[in-house]
Amino acid sequence: MSNQTVVPPGGQFTLPSKSNDPLLVFRCAPVFRPYLEEDAKNASFVVDTRIVYDWINGASPISLSNNISSSSQCAGNVSVTIEVGGVRTTHDVPLNATGYEVPLDISRLTAQQTPYNVSCSALYSPSLLKPQHYSTNTALLYLPDSNNSVTKTDLRTGSLWARPVNSTGGPFQPFVPQGFYISFNPYLVQNLSYIDQLKAEGFNTIHPVPPYNNTAVFEQVLNKTVELGLYIIFDMRSYYQNLTAVAELVNTYKSLPNLLTWETAHEPDGNSDPFGAAKQAYDLIYQLDGYHPVGIVLNCEDYNFTPYVEGADIVLEDTYPIGINATYSLVWHTPCTPDFGHCGCDDCKGGLIDIQARIQTYKDRLDILGYDRTKTVWTTPQAVGDGAYWTTIPTGAQWAAIGLISFNHGATGSMSYQFPTTSGNSTTIEGTASILTNVITEYVQPYVVRPEVTQTIYSYEAVDASVWYDGTSYLVIVANVNGTETIVPWASIGLGKVTNVTAQVQERFSVGQPFNDTGFESTPSGVGIYTVTL
Repeated sequence: MSNQTVVPPGGQFTLPSKSNDPLLVFRCAPVFRPYLEEDAKNASFVVDTRIVYDWINGASPISLSNNISSSSQCAGNVSVTIEVGGVRTTHDVPLNATGYEVPLDISRLTAQQTPYNVSCSALYSPSLLKPQHYSTNTALLYLPDSNNSVTKTDLRTGSLWARPVNSTGGPFQPFVPQGFYISFNPYLVQNLSYIDQLKAEGFNTIHPVPPYNNTAVFEQVLNKTVELGLYIIFDMRSYYQNLTAVAELVNTYKSLPNLLTWETAHEPDGNSDPFGAAKQAYDLIYQLDGYHPVGIVLNCEDYNFTPYVEGADIVLEDTYPIGINATYSLVWHTPCTPDFGHCGCDDCKGGLIDIQARIQTYKDRLDILGYDRTKTVWTTPQAVGDGAYWTTIPTGAQWAAIGLISFNHGATGSMSYQFPTTSGNSTTIEGTASILTNVITEYVQPYVVRPEVTQTIYSYEAVDASVWYDGTSYLVIVANVNGTETIVPWASIGLGKVTNVTAQVQERFSVGQPFNDTGFESTPSGVGIYTVTL
């Protein structure tokens, strides 16, 4: 209310202090979670030996020889030993490496529901300096083979791997989940054709919003999604604090042939849910299942991030900045500040810049906490508005930009809220989706799911850009984030060798973003996807 006393909410994330001297961040994790018996002989661990200058989780002092620097190509190697259940291997890993893979045959272990504790140790012995020892631990989830649905997380990239819905026992493939939240009631309970519509528009995943209060129709929903080859996210937001209910739901639905993930807490930070509730549900789900990752959705920019993300493998953000008044609440008639007020988008400026900031902030925090390998971020593009806090619904181009900016900053999945939304011509969300989803599947997905691909993020005036390189060609995503027309030279995004766009650049998707031999002209609504060969 307008006369309410302002009480700072607390719970702010603490940034790490700086170090004047180099620090080693030594981390290791299995390449996949879970591994199955069929994978045992080809298992691997991913090792990071990064040199940093921030006291992030696990950082330890390291003494480097006087004649080398942390960025030197001749900084030497670290002898890394990985041991689990009596199985052991030692490999030399370059210092300051990221994503170095160490193979380990785990077929001597017994597949089990309980994760194995893995000890990882590192020895750095540069000439003229004393040997330096480092250690860390991780968990190996090694499960029996299953004919039911299994979703693996690739801890090199954060991407999900799954079998096609209607291909029991077929090969696992990496993919980018693209889908929508859709309320079971009133939408699905009255009209199953919404599922056909989502499939026709190129989406591969559906997230029914509970309560699922008509069991017969919910069974029809499940059967329909299997028939159409759609993955499903099972939402327990209404029950996750009741562990008896969680156990019943998991045991009932864990064998669904198209189950992709579980979702437990929905905006627990905005609702001030108990800190430990999501983690308790998470632990129970892994005791009963383990074959599917667990997600939560966070609403706040900075409120008790650390305790809430402990209960998730996937952290979704639902930043809805389009159409808000960022400084005054249209609903509560109060100012909005970092400490007070609700304007529909927490601590937002009211534009696409908020998407860039939120995804990157969440990614950075996970790294600071030591979760950069074990937890990933998804985006929830805004597809609602025209009421309450929002005076308008995003255009098709704005909706596309939200998802693409999120991919630029490390999101590995996209679940928009909510369906049905604007439809009709290509300027609407559904009109755009019917084009964009297929472009993402064909051109974006092959780059973002592959660990060997390198990525560089660029910020040039009003433009957010990311360039991926697979050794042969480049994927380029460019979006205008602050509504100012901007000329973007190719060299400003690392592509100065582009001199003939007819021969070198292919436009895959573009709105308001013409380009020529010198660069892009990013209009205030500009967004696009391009492939480049130099």
